[in-house]
Amino acid sequence: MNNPLISLYNITGFSRVVDSFKVATGDSAELPLADVLVISRVLFAVVMIGFVGYFFDRMKHSLFVTSETKTKDYPRR
Repeated sequence: MNNPLISLYNITGFSRVVDSFKVATGDSAELPLADVLVISRVLFAVVMIGFVGYFFDRMKHSLFVTSETKTKDYPRR
C-alpha cells in the first residue's frame, strides 16, 4: 500500500476494527472496551439509518396511496 492509503486506513478507524477482529479470532478473545464501543456505535448507526429509511419509505408510500385514492374517488368530467 502506498502512503496515502495507509494514512486513510489509519484515519478512518478501520484499522481498529480490523485489529479487533484479529484479536477476536486469535487465542485471546477479550476485546478492549474502546474497540467494543466503536463496533457497537457503528452497528447502532447502521440500524438507525435502516429504521429512518424504512419510516420515510412508509410515509412516501402512504402519501402516494392516499393521493391515488382521492383521484379515483372524484373522477374528472
